[in-house]
Amino acid sequence: MSSRHVVVLGAGASGVGAARMLASRGDTRVTLVARSDETPSTRMLITGVAFGPLPPEAVALPLPEVEFVADTANEVELGARRVRLASGARLGYDALIVATGSRPRGLPPELPGAAEASSAGLVHGLHSLDDALRLRERLAGFAGAARIAILGGGAIAAETASTLRAQGHTVILIARSRVPGIAAFGAPVAERLAAEHSARVLTRFGRSVDAVAAADGGLVIELDRGERVVADFALLAFGTEPSGPAPWADGVHVDGRLRADAPGVFGAGGVAVHRDEVLGSWRIDHWEDAAAQGAHAAQSVLHEFGAGADPGDYRPRSSYLAMVHGLVVSGVGAPACGEARLEDGEEFVARHELGGRVVGVSGIGAVGTVVQWSPRLHEASA
Repeated sequence: MSSRHVVVLGAGASGVGAARMLASRGDTRVTLVARSDETPSTRMLITGVAFGPLPPEAVALPLPEVEFVADTANEVELGARRVRLASGARLGYDALIVATGSRPRGLPPELPGAAEASSAGLVHGLHSLDDALRLRERLAGFAGAARIAILGGGAIAAETASTLRAQGHTVILIARSRVPGIAAFGAPVAERLAAEHSARVLTRFGRSVDAVAAADGGLVIELDRGERVVADFALLAFGTEPSGPAPWADGVHVDGRLRADAPGVFGAGGVAVHRDEVLGSWRIDHWEDAAAQGAHAAQSVLHEFGAGADPGDYRPRSSYLAMVHGLVVSGVGAPACGEARLEDGEEFVARHELGGRVVGVSGIGAVGTVVQWSPRLHEASA
């Protein structure tokens, strides 16, 4: 039996990606730990459960053939190299990959009416399979069109606004930014999408929420400047924040090899906060990039064991796709970083440059052109 034991915390894209790569090596014992309340699912498909015909089992995430433990990791005892689980059990490790992902940002607890609106079932999220099932049930309860407020302006907000509008619902998209989605898509694409939203759904951009209140079976959202928006319910799309066990409740800070500041510990995916000499401090929380980070962390572990080549520093090159009001939005790398410049030509493609390097590319209706940039990202200009 191998003396090397790698514990992977989290059964999402990054955790499963890491465990699968490690399991392909016969000389490494792998234990994959999922939260006790977690259903391993392909998160990028859950909108098909919420708004479409997909049954829950269709989005189940295939797991590698490793030891699987359904028990929430509460704390990592760094000195002893042990993980303390919610059940009281402890797992020792030679290397640990923290891939516990993220949690959705909710309404600020100090917001007037937030607790009451949430307990009344007037506020929904769309981060997990359970969220998708609750949202599907809620929408099925309307005989006709619903009036839905979406709070937020990133990728989930944009795609959901588009989908609900196409299904005949009235959508009110409320965002603090005057140009929502820059952090997700970069400025050129975000500006184009803001115009598309304004032409197709009700928008309140550059506005803040002062209070929420349940009223007549629905929700009243009080905005700044005294405006009141009435909806049947609200969908929160404020983005995510890292979620990890102690001592990393607010994220695992990692270097280029995805190593944390503790011996034998690595971080990957939505829980990882990266330090980079060009990009600075960054974090990306989408499926393909999380999977790539998980695989990279596994390679770094094997290198530390002397069982594999040095993978080098991780650089975001993964792609994403989004369908928004009939437009195919795509990106690679880190399009939220750097200065954006639209390419010449008929296609809508923007390059995002920082420190003399192209660090991301985004576009609309130009998937092939955008994806071709992936291997060329992060190269210093000649």
